[in-house]
Amino acid sequence: MKYNIILVIVFFISSCDLELKKEIKVDEIVSKEMKEFNWNDVDEFPRFENCDSIGDKYLNFDCFVKTISISFENSLKNNSIVLNKSINDTIYIDFIVMKNGMISIQNTSNLMHNSKITLSIDSIFSRSLNKLPKLYPAIKRGQPVNSKYKLPILVFSEY
Repeated sequence: MKYNIILVIVFFISSCDLELKKEIKVDEIVSKEMKEFNWNDVDEFPRFENCDSIGDKYLNFDCFVKTISISFENSLKNNSIVLNKSINDTIYIDFIVMKNGMISIQNTSNLMHNSKITLSIDSIFSRSLNKLPKLYPAIKRGQPVNSKYKLPILVFSEY
């Protein structure tokens, strides 16, 4: 009887020790996974409804960029900007595709710091967003996520 009680106590002590070792292993695995996790890459880029049938990740991204660019180009053609000097510049539009499928413009900047052109481009780009097809967000590990992009726009004109 005495040996049975000692055996039961040893069993309880050793079983608690095994559970503790399992928790440590889980913590180690999570820690290792977080170090190896690539925060700058997504499993699927955002995609528009018209690009939905494309299976390749990078061809889908090309379709995403082309759809935004064509929409913006069409808006630029319909809205002329009057300039009093010649210009050759690159304007960068930083935007986020939100996990709900909406696009949010974060920043618009250019090298020449011409605020009139930057504001005009920003306004035209914002209006072109309303003409885009339905947008699905980027996917990371099966979950929709926000994703940030920078779109360069070459602006040149002769006065």
